[in-house]
Amino acid sequence: MTDHFIPRLGRIGWKRGTRLDRYVNRVMHAANKAGHLAKSGSSFSGSRSARGAAFGTLASAGFVAGGRRRVVVKARIAKLKPGDLGAARAHLRYIQRDGVTREGKPGRLYDGFSDDVDGAGFLEEAEGDRHQFRFIVSAEDAAEMADLKLFIRDLMQKMEEDLGTRLDWVAVDHFNTGHPHTHIVVRGKDDRGEDLVIARDYMSHGIRERARELVTLELGPEIEGDFARKLDREIEADRFTRLDRALLKEVHEGFLVVSALPSSDPETHAAYMGRLRKLEKLGLAMERRTGVWEVSDEAESKLKQLGGREVVIKTMHRVVREAGIDRPTGGFAVFDAGSSGSRIVGRVAGLGLSDELNDKHYLVVDGTDGRVHYADVGRIPPELVPEKGMIVSVGGANSASDQERRARVRILSYLPLEKLIDANGATWLDKQIVSARREVMKQEHFGAELEGALARRRRWLISQGLGTNAADGIFQPAPNLLSRLRDQEIRQTGLLLSKKLGLTFNEISDGEQVSGTYKRAVELASGKFAIIEKAREFSLVPWQKALEQLRESRISIVDGIHKVRVHGESGPSR
Repeated sequence: MTDHFIPRLGRIGWKRGTRLDRYVNRVMHAANKAGHLAKSGSSFSGSRSARGAAFGTLASAGFVAGGRRRVVVKARIAKLKPGDLGAARAHLRYIQRDGVTREGKPGRLYDGFSDDVDGAGFLEEAEGDRHQFRFIVSAEDAAEMADLKLFIRDLMQKMEEDLGTRLDWVAVDHFNTGHPHTHIVVRGKDDRGEDLVIARDYMSHGIRERARELVTLELGPEIEGDFARKLDREIEADRFTRLDRALLKEVHEGFLVVSALPSSDPETHAAYMGRLRKLEKLGLAMERRTGVWEVSDEAESKLKQLGGREVVIKTMHRVVREAGIDRPTGGFAVFDAGSSGSRIVGRVAGLGLSDELNDKHYLVVDGTDGRVHYADVGRIPPELVPEKGMIVSVGGANSASDQERRARVRILSYLPLEKLIDANGATWLDKQIVSARREVMKQEHFGAELEGALARRRRWLISQGLGTNAADGIFQPAPNLLSRLRDQEIRQTGLLLSKKLGLTFNEISDGEQVSGTYKRAVELASGKFAIIEKAREFSLVPWQKALEQLRESRISIVDGIHKVRVHGESGPSR
């Protein structure tokens, strides 16, 4: 009699409803929650249809040729608001800003076919896209390459082959830092008009390996001498380096055993030991006994913080040099956004992106306290980004628990200090003159300039019959000085705009209701004002941030700007 054996397929010991099954379900649930698996009903997970997964997996596993040149690629998926491309427009405008070319001129967008691409046209085609991809590609040896444009075009062609679709992209090369790099913006649509979904491994590893492949093809493999020189520079660097990354991989429970390091050539081993001695000087490592090092858990974060501070100091030196400000390093300060009571006031000496990929800004402010301050102000809406020369206040976070811990910026004057002295408007200087609580000023540097400007403004007001000097020498402003100056400037600006726009200016009074379409804003000595058009006339009302989302919308404004209502279909309601 023959025994019948029927195999049961599946893993050993796996039974429905058992502990193992429940464990697998928990793992799958956690992975799904973290976004690693497709969610039902989502068309943007990419778990099944992500492009570039094959090469991305190989690159992430390290299955690539050795000896390649080093390239850093930063990537971000930027979600776009339906009907609002303001952030995307601001990003394109910023990466084309002044001073990014070798000649110090504005950057120019290019693509695979043209060296001069219209950014407005690129965004017009992107209307309706749910997202876009932003990349920064920085080859370590980019300064030695013949033409960054050719390199980027070859890279994008490789990406198209890997992803199996044509890409709609634009790029700008930057030479304003010590490391030439390129900003690339890719539309979130494939050549069939469907959402472009790129595999995570390809974003994290695949693009970088394709870039390394192309740089190595042009410059040749990195020779030992070049590699050794780069390692030598990293040994004493006050930042997080690849030497640190390699060492930290071998740290277990806070300890590193030198004999357990992967076998390497004598030069690399010497670099490792030199770096450990540097970490010891920084208080981040200690040799407990010969060949056994204790490494701080905070080594990576402290080194990155140290590197960030070095970048900040270099940025401040560059900004004060370009602005013609003569100030010693001892007069530099980094603004503490985490302190709810901290505040500085001053003139914007420089601004830029502290994080170019995520559009996070920094300001360098020449303060009334005689010092130059660096402030990380995070992401700012395009309409609230100040310009050089404007006068701003920078305040700390709303509370100590504010997770962003970024500074808050308020524009005090859209006009530079020198234009406020004889301006026909209610200037920030006038507000200081009539205020019982003036800004604290140190009698040196910008503080001294501001004190001089206030004295000249008082003399101008006296010459206009808007103030007098009392017997004790104290300035006495005319009654309702600020409202008189503001109304005068609005009237003059309205008449000028009337000729330019071909519309009748309608001067409004407090409490009057105004309706029409918000077109744009003008920056005056008295502040920023919105132009509201209706039929063949227009009015000027104080601007506020909410209006920027209501452009080309039918709005009604009551009591100045206190209540905003939207009529019609375009624009969100308030």
